[in-house]
Parts: sequence; C-alpha cells; structure tokens
Amino acid sequence: MLGTSDAKAVPAAGTRILIGQKAPDFTLKTVKGDKITLSDYFGKKVIVLEFWATWCHVCLSEIPDLEKSYGRFKDRGLEILAVTVQSGSAENIREVVEKNGITYPVLIDKDLNVAVNLYKLVGVIPTTLVIGADGLVKYGHVGDYPPGEDEIPQIVEKLLKETPRQ
Repeated sequence: MLGTSDAKAVPAAGTRILIGQKAPDFTLKTVKGDKITLSDYFGKKVIVLEFWATWCHVCLSEIPDLEKSYGRFKDRGLEILAVTVQSGSAENIREVVEKNGITYPVLIDKDLNVAVNLYKLVGVIPTTLVIGADGLVKYGHVGDYPPGEDEIPQIVEKLLKETPRQ
C-alpha cells in the first residue's frame, strides 16, 4: 500500500499528478444540476475523487464499496465526488445513479477537461484519488481491487484522524 505522507515524487496511479501535489481545482455540475467546486472542501473534508463511467463494469461493481465507505465516514469528514467521463447524456447518467442507489455527488465532466487536462488521466478507469483535507493528493489507484482488499477505508480512516474537526 502506498503511504499517505506528503511529498512523494511519484505519480498517483492512473494520472500524472504527483503524490503530495496540490489537487487541481475545478468546478463541475452534478447530475442534479448543482455546481461543486473541489477547493470548497479544502480545510474541511477528506475527498475521494473517483473517475468512472456508466458503461464501465468495474466502475459499477465498486459502487457498493464506495457507498459503504460514504455511509461510514461522511459524518466524520469524508466527501466522495464521482467524476463521470464519456457516459452519455445527463439523463442516462441520472438513470444509472438512481438504479445503483448512489448517494454521493456525481459530477459530469462532459468535455473531459477535468479528467484529461487537469488530472492527466492515463490508462483505464476507474481511477481513484484520495485528497487530504489539506488539498494534497495522498493516494491513487487505478482499476479494481482484489476481493476484500479495498485500501480506501484504511487511508480515509488515517487521514480523518489527522484532520482537525470543524
């Protein structure tokens, strides 16, 4: 498991963003039409940034684990932001969100500006980044996890302990 300490000069898996680098800021609309700006969470929350698509079977299979983590940690300072890439119309994405019972914010990256230009995704999705409350990228993972080996809860737990309560 890649540690969560700051200032590692290695790329976060699936991106050209470095561990310890400030997470590039962005504003996207949710499937509900609300605007979310990443930096609004800095200093307040640990963020799991999940790049996914509605047609990606691995992405869809991760939703129950993300929901479990969200339910477990959201009241302690976790926010999950699912950035949807190349997934059809907003209505199609909304249908997938409703069908899968997703309760965390689902954002639409229609022109792929956030995924490609800001986060420089390389390779496959899902790509998951964990961003500390300090706004620094702490962890990256691409693809699925072997059964029973999801590292996200462990990393989130550690970062939440390091985050001052608001």
